[in-house]
Amino acid sequence: MKSIGLIIPARSASSRFPNKPLALINGKKMIQRVWENASRDFNPSNIWIATDDSIIFSESEAFGANAIMTSDQCLTGTDRIAEANETLNFDYIINIQGDEPILEPWILEKVLQIAREEDFDALNCMAAISKHSDFESLDIPKVVTNSNDELLYMSRAPIPKGKEGNNLLQRVFRQVCVYVFSKKALSFYGKDKKKSLLETIEDIEILRLLEHSCLVKMIEVQSSSVAVDTPKDIERVEKILNSSINL
Repeated sequence: MKSIGLIIPARSASSRFPNKPLALINGKKMIQRVWENASRDFNPSNIWIATDDSIIFSESEAFGANAIMTSDQCLTGTDRIAEANETLNFDYIINIQGDEPILEPWILEKVLQIAREEDFDALNCMAAISKHSDFESLDIPKVVTNSNDELLYMSRAPIPKGKEGNNLLQRVFRQVCVYVFSKKALSFYGKDKKKSLLETIEDIEILRLLEHSCLVKMIEVQSSSVAVDTPKDIERVEKILNSSINL
């Protein structure tokens, strides 16, 4: 049987939001909320928080999580996961970002089922875009797939877009930052110590796999999750939490 682990990468040295994993959301640290969400549908003994920060490490262990220290030289969260898995040695790794405190738990349940039943290089989630402002935003990676929902390209630019400069938001998707990586896929992270060309241009780490001819399977999900990129996003998350008895 496959061994499947879940790793949450967390670092303190964010330029836009230093010490972000330890930011309080309704009185509870964000990294704890991410871990608790994941623990709803995944065995906590196979969930690990990977960090280069001793305080995050200690805080994670204090609320009951497994934690593993990694280098402070990791280029991306995926490089951090690759380094952690050199020790943990799972066949497949589910990656939930440490800044997704209200990610819907059924998304994890869905990718976990696929990871158990199918073989692939990597899997990533996507959700339909309904607002033109989101389509035009450079903060939101847009996803283009083939007819089999395999990733063709991902960009912060508004794609696909016609030569007239318009798009009726037909089959337009944004990335949802839940991944599953095979050992093969992780072999392209953590060792080269440099990002690939398109990855560097777009600042989207999944592009490294496309540049190494890996197949990335995209799974459509419905998600209203809010990623915390800046302190202002904390207010948005708290507003959602305070208006929902389910979160």
